[in-house]
Parts: sequence; C-alpha cells; structure tokens
Amino acid sequence: MICILLIGFSRNFLGVHTPQDVIVGFSISIIAIFVAGKLQLLVEGNEKLADILTFCGIAFVIVSLIYVRVKPYPLDYVDGKLLVDPVKMQVDFFKACGSFLGLMICIFIDRHFLHYEIPVGHENLSILTAIGLGFCFSWKNYFIKAMILPCFGTHWGNLVGYFITVFFAMVIFPMLITKITKAVD
Repeated sequence: MICILLIGFSRNFLGVHTPQDVIVGFSISIIAIFVAGKLQLLVEGNEKLADILTFCGIAFVIVSLIYVRVKPYPLDYVDGKLLVDPVKMQVDFFKACGSFLGLMICIFIDRHFLHYEIPVGHENLSILTAIGLGFCFSWKNYFIKAMILPCFGTHWGNLVGYFITVFFAMVIFPMLITKITKAVD
C-alpha cells in the first residue's frame, strides 16, 4: 500500500501526471479490483461462464485492435513539432493486447488441458523458476526486438512477441516444470 501511494506521489512530484490523473488512476484501479473480485466469485465453479468470459476477452481484444487501426488520430503541431505521435502511442497498446490475448488463451488452455499446480516444496522449483524468469526477461528485452519486430513490424511484432512471452510463461514452462519435477521424483 505504501509503494502504491509513493508511486502516485512520485508521478505528481516529477510533473509527469497531474493530481487528477493520479486520483483517476487510483479510482479506476479500485473499481477494476472490485469488479474482478465479484467476477471471480461469480465464475468460481462455473466452467461455462468462465469460457464465455474468456471468449468475450478475446473478442474485446479483436474489437479494440480494429478500432485502434481504423480510428483517425489528429496530428497536432506546436511550433512545427508534432505534439503526440499516434504511431508511437499505439506501441504500448499492441503490447498490452498481445499480453491480454495470451492471458485469455492460456487461461482457457490451462483450465481445459493442463490443470497446472505449482509443485510447492520441490527441491528444484526455485532454480526452474529462475530459469523461466530469465528466459521471459531475455525474450521480452532482446529476442522480440531481434527476431519478431523485423518480421511483423513494430505494432504487430509487439503483439506477437508479448503473446509468445505470456504463452511461454503460462503454458510451455508449466509443462516443462511438470515433466522435470516428475522425472526427478
């Protein structure tokens, strides 16, 4: 809680956000946490509803991508300089869409096929976790730029790259952990 408050204060202190920005950000976060908690209680044990919400999440990403690609953006200039470049602003959006799409698909795969449970107390779990985190970090910071962006371009490359990162973290690596821990036992 202290870190959250300090981050809000720092955004305002550094002048990168107004107090209104910080208050709205906090408000949206509180509402999102409340709604997510209520949805979790509603979905718990109801596989059909969970699948419907998963597919709604996937549809939301697709509709959002279409909207962002079709929507015209104003090009505002101040003293001959472009104030906000809409192409650069979309990069984070495509990263978020790739991550969220990966999350929705991976949740579906885990719920129906993997049923992964963390092998708590296994002697190699911390080493395996460190390896997985290292791979995800390397993939996100180096390989997406070197391998994916040249093939798909900045926007779609980030979407594909972040999707692959989430897919690895939530499907591939848990499968590897399961196989390794069963082989060691």
